[in-house]
Parts: sequence; structure tokens; C-alpha cells
Amino acid sequence: MTPQRRQNKITELEQWLRDNPNHPNRIEIAADLRKLKEESIPRTVERDTFDLREHNFYNV
Repeated sequence: MTPQRRQNKITELEQWLRDNPNHPNRIEIAADLRKLKEESIPRTVERDTFDLREHNFYNV
């Protein structure tokens, strides 16, 4: 899903939740909204930069 489509879907679900406060499917819609918001957060790629082969622990 493109970032623009994801943002449009988030807006649509937020509007649906405002318009339907007592709907029985509200929990599922809120969960979908939470999932979409988590996906839209950019995550950094963490790399393990500690490599034991590069260190000289015994000064040999």
C-alpha cells in the first residue's frame, strides 16, 4: 500500500469511528486503524555493529 493510500485509509477509519460510536464492529475497526498507524511509522534499520572478530582482546 502506498503511503498516500495508507493515509487516506487512516483518515477514512478515523471518520468512521467518529460517525459510528456504538457500532458492534468498532473494536475491529479500531484495531485495523492501530495497525495502519503502526505501519506508517518509519522504522530505522538497526544493525549489530559489534563484531568480536574485529577486536583484539589479548593485545597479541
